[in-house]
Amino acid sequence: MTLATEKKILRVLHVGVANRGTWPLKHCNADTGFAPAALCDVSDTALAQARQLTGLADSDCFTSIDEALANSEVDCAIICAPTVLHVPLTKKVIDARLPVLVEKGMAPDWAAATELVRYAQQKSTVVCVAQNYRYNSMERTIRRAINDPTFAAHVGQVHLLSYAQHRVRPVPRTLTYPFASVWDMSCHHFDNMLFWLGKMREMTAHSWRATWSAYVHDNNTSAHIAFETGVHCHYIHTHDAARSTLEIQVHGERGALIANDNGITFNERPLEQFGTRPIVNVPRESGGGESDVLRDFHRYITSGVEPGISARNNLETMAACEMMVRSVTSRRTCARSELLV
Repeated sequence: MTLATEKKILRVLHVGVANRGTWPLKHCNADTGFAPAALCDVSDTALAQARQLTGLADSDCFTSIDEALANSEVDCAIICAPTVLHVPLTKKVIDARLPVLVEKGMAPDWAAATELVRYAQQKSTVVCVAQNYRYNSMERTIRRAINDPTFAAHVGQVHLLSYAQHRVRPVPRTLTYPFASVWDMSCHHFDNMLFWLGKMREMTAHSWRATWSAYVHDNNTSAHIAFETGVHCHYIHTHDAARSTLEIQVHGERGALIANDNGITFNERPLEQFGTRPIVNVPRESGGGESDVLRDFHRYITSGVEPGISARNNLETMAACEMMVRSVTSRRTCARSELLV
């Protein structure tokens, strides 16, 4: 890296350093433009492990975010706490006039999400959401297949997206609040869809739980989603699965792109009844995942370039979650226009 391209290194307060909180500790480096400077967690064990990983001193560790903000020299914060804590913790960082990157989902409900965005805009603070899926190679390959006519695997005008992810997650852990699987995990899937296809127009959704499930609230959902472009999507997401699987199908005027656990394939659209065409493997686009999340966050702080993962932009992802919740609870189709924001 030359001096001309060196990034300004920003000192980070890491709030929540266990489980999902470990990825920023590993990816905050000279390449992404960050350096761990302070650690905050309610668990002494988690702090000890994070200290070992980062080399920070005991004096850089805190069990209270208020103490961490008051006693550490940092340029920004990254929050990786449970979703129900995202909004209050992010507000504390905003009040300290620091840029903040918060893990997905941005909030555990629509009211909290809209309030957080309003609060960030009122304080003119940089807030981003770690929607890392859109930075992965599979998701970027799908986006190119949909939007780039020069791509060999371009599907043409899309009419159907089929998105199915089944998860073996028998232990609820922090997913104990209503529609937790929506606000915590479907937010990833909805963010992908918006990244690929643009805004949603309406959603008709259902939820359920297995009779033997350890979850108190419904943790499985399905939906029919209509986009403003005319694309329709069949979506299903479960946590009571007995085998983890992922399959995304995109069917268009030119052909079909299928992405699953075995890779990504493309075939041209047959023109005869029940016809077939050769199936070819599709090379993946490059994708930096969490490192690219950090690069965009850094660019937003230092250059003012707002990314798709800004809190303001992520409000559309939260709107999709709210459409699902409203549709399930009211047992009707929910239109995006019902949400005033």
